[in-house]
Amino acid sequence: MTALAKTVSGVRWGTISTVINTFFQLFFMALMARLLEPADFGLIAIANVSLRFYSYFSQVGIAPALIQKKSLEKGDVNAALTLSLSISSAFLLLAYFSSPLTEFYFDIYGLSAVMQVLAFNFIIFGFSSISQALLLRDSRFKVIAKIEIVSYILGYGVTGLASAYMGLGVWALVAAFMTQSILASILFYLAILYPISFKHAKAQRKHLMGFGVRYSVIGFIEFLTSNIVPLIIGKFLGAVPAGYFNRALLLADLPVQQPANILTKTLFPIMSKVSDQHYKQLISFQLSVLLVGCYACAVSIGIHNAAYDLVTIMLGSKWLEAIPILEILTLSVAPTFIAHVAGVALDTMAELKLKLRIQLTVFLLMVMQLLWLRDNLTIEVISYIVLSTSFIRLFLMCGSIIHLLKISLKEVMLILATFISVTLITYICTLQIPILFGFVELPVIRLIIDIVAGGLGLVISLFFVRYLVKQLQSIEYLQQKLPMFRKIMEF
Repeated sequence: MTALAKTVSGVRWGTISTVINTFFQLFFMALMARLLEPADFGLIAIANVSLRFYSYFSQVGIAPALIQKKSLEKGDVNAALTLSLSISSAFLLLAYFSSPLTEFYFDIYGLSAVMQVLAFNFIIFGFSSISQALLLRDSRFKVIAKIEIVSYILGYGVTGLASAYMGLGVWALVAAFMTQSILASILFYLAILYPISFKHAKAQRKHLMGFGVRYSVIGFIEFLTSNIVPLIIGKFLGAVPAGYFNRALLLADLPVQQPANILTKTLFPIMSKVSDQHYKQLISFQLSVLLVGCYACAVSIGIHNAAYDLVTIMLGSKWLEAIPILEILTLSVAPTFIAHVAGVALDTMAELKLKLRIQLTVFLLMVMQLLWLRDNLTIEVISYIVLSTSFIRLFLMCGSIIHLLKISLKEVMLILATFISVTLITYICTLQIPILFGFVELPVIRLIIDIVAGGLGLVISLFFVRYLVKQLQSIEYLQQKLPMFRKIMEF
């Protein structure tokens, strides 16, 4: 199967998984937001972020290293499993016994107990990540999609809702996370059934560690940049504002995060094997950026205009303080995920040192903004810092890719014009169409109108921007390979 065919297959099954999971995630989120309190979500958000400080080093990039290896030799999987379980066990103990200090620092009662239970996910993920990496190497996207659907619905959804209904509070969320990870781990292993053994050569362990450590350091810096904000909110503003920020960020990112993950999960294992071919890198990057960028621009501006209806319908009236936060954070969605695609492209090109320098620069600039505004920090001010940081990352990431792939100024301007056109057309549609139905008072119907307006805006904008994108090399490539796509472009 060609790289393009594998990518198409991955996108198809990833889309199925995303549509189903997103639907149930929104459904479960709406119900659990009414059964639980903002403080419950804030506490679990702080616990998860605190644990992720350890998680990036508990795996040291073992799974990505396994994926990118050109060919697997006898003992490679054993080395990966040995490293993964050994290091994750050490970090389980570290997180477990240091959790009281974390609770003392944040001064939030119950944080330590929650972290101690969630810390066992280190071992669970340490095991399941090897199975998932092997499935990704084999491009078994259909299997991965099915497991993600089943583990989320049965593991997180059913368990979480039942526990929340029983009045377990934050422990309902803990039970949901743990059940999902355990179920997914079991299903991933049953799908690949590799022999469990720890016999391997020292050189195999060294190779995995060499790539994995660099990958983990980059991931840790990315984590710091994206998660220092909820930690600061939790420390200085409390669990309730942290809950508002957590749910607003989820509403802003969720519709784009899942589709973007489809491409990254698909392209990384496939394109890492053809990383020496400049043309394929260029085509992959352009197509990924166009798909994610156009979709993100349309969805984010649509959510921005429908923030009030979305919060009141999905979360309920006790979450109204999340509305201004959501309105700000939606503007960061497109630059965040376009930069994410550029970051994946750097991974496939093995430009890990460059990516590390970029992420470190972005992190330091965010810290400088936080320090500069430390005397006036409110949740809205912090949200604006997140917004500005997303554009800084976009400029640095995409600037590096443009230089490495030698993308012409003309093509850069065409892509930029495409994003601006999609944003403006969608903005007009999502602003004007709901006005025509101003007589509608039922919030659910208003939200449906908002969604339809956003979808219409995206369709209309894509009809016009095809005249811009048809001049790109990637679109020319697709027209050559896919006759149906050529007919669409000529319509």
